[in-house]
Amino acid sequence: MAKSTKAQPFGILIAALGGEGGGVLANWIVKAVSECGYYVQSTSLPGVAQRTGGTTYFIEFYPVPISDLGDQRPNLSLTPMPGRVDVVLASELIEAARTVQNGFVDPKRTTLIASSHRVFAIAEKAAMGDGTFDIGPALKACNEMAKRAVLFDMEEMAAEAGTVISSVLLGGLAGTGVVPIDPNKFEEVISNSGRAAKASLAGFRLGYDAVTNKSTASTPLAAVPDVGNVSARLRERLEGEWPIEAQYIGMSALARLTDYQNEKYAGLFLDRMAPIVTLDKEKGGARQGWNITKETARYLALRMSYEDIMRVAYLKTRKSRYDRIRDEALAKNSEPVQVREYLKPGPEELCAILPEGIGNWLLNRVRRNGNEARFHVGMHVRSDTITGFITMRLLAALRRLRKTSWRFKQETRLIESWLATVQKAGAVNYKFGVEVAECARLIKGYGNTYRRGLENFNSIMDEIVAPALSAGRNGAKAVAEARDAALADSEGKALAGIIPSAGPVEKTIGGRLLQ
Repeated sequence: MAKSTKAQPFGILIAALGGEGGGVLANWIVKAVSECGYYVQSTSLPGVAQRTGGTTYFIEFYPVPISDLGDQRPNLSLTPMPGRVDVVLASELIEAARTVQNGFVDPKRTTLIASSHRVFAIAEKAAMGDGTFDIGPALKACNEMAKRAVLFDMEEMAAEAGTVISSVLLGGLAGTGVVPIDPNKFEEVISNSGRAAKASLAGFRLGYDAVTNKSTASTPLAAVPDVGNVSARLRERLEGEWPIEAQYIGMSALARLTDYQNEKYAGLFLDRMAPIVTLDKEKGGARQGWNITKETARYLALRMSYEDIMRVAYLKTRKSRYDRIRDEALAKNSEPVQVREYLKPGPEELCAILPEGIGNWLLNRVRRNGNEARFHVGMHVRSDTITGFITMRLLAALRRLRKTSWRFKQETRLIESWLATVQKAGAVNYKFGVEVAECARLIKGYGNTYRRGLENFNSIMDEIVAPALSAGRNGAKAVAEARDAALADSEGKALAGIIPSAGPVEKTIGGRLLQ
């Protein structure tokens, strides 16, 4: 009698180019899955010509041993369906982006494993000028639309091993641990595949080691191209220390923080992330999608680039902003466009740029006298005029003094406490660490929105995270439920249903971390 099961078929889509061994890769996967006792089938759709039509292979298997199915057999699909593909393997970046465009990469389900190198299409080669596609949008789409994106230069590794890229792709697949197949089984299948087995095994191991962060390849992994003004020193450090799957987020963070302050400040980001990356490696992050590293990096970059008066002034006086305004206004080059900035800083925003001692004194004095509302000063500045533009640029130039400011000191204490808590939670349970990292999304905006988010954050840390850490137990589920409740409504009623002490916030900055 067959055992009752509710398992869903597991689908793997391979997008390859001619001559890259896509068919061999599909055969390796099918053979390994079959020899592990699973029911599997595969189909292929060859392209009409190299680089004008990709060759696709679709493999689907039922992740329950045939011995448990009795006389029953599952109905498997002959073609991939959007939203039902678990893994996409792509031998080139634009091929990967094509699968995203066609809907096969689902952010809730699909692991995308692809090479970041380019093979130019005929349309790119035939252009009279520079007809190459901008890889930025493709890279962003691959990273943002996949549940898990693994992108690195597999062509270099294939060349180093003297093999085709398919073996490196298979190594990447095995390294993710997303399929229930022992990596040794893949190696066994390759070993029995023919005279090129030695080179194929070398490529497999390079791909596997790269994804599991054990790479010893002599060629750089080149996970992502520059996404902004990132120095070679920071880029080299990131690629040397971080797992491949997190490098796109890391590179974006470095570009953002270099633009926000300077290269040294971006280096501080890497310093702060170093213990988190180490923890992730120790906790087997390769099998978890490196989520502690990725989520902590995402929110740390945002926390370190909070918007103060200096940042707002800097963004408002960028040439790209004026160009965008002119485009939206449909203004001709000869037509003037007036740009009026509406600013209404409150006492917190004003104190944010003062030295910490003066800021604390002024803010306490304003609140003690009940005059906080009177200090919201409305300002109208025409930044299209010389005087207005210079005023805004002078405000932006104050970022040189940002590290001595009241707000910077407060944010530093908050960030360091949060990072320490992520490490403690991650040491107890991997998912617990991820959920604590994601709690940083509660702190955003300014004014009442910022204060409410901070109060909710502190309530979760005090009432849920701290007791769980003291008891050494996994508090991931409770933290996720409380965070979702905090984001559910602006009045805090949902969170109060979970944490009674988390009532409506006062119109003052609260919480032990900002005192």
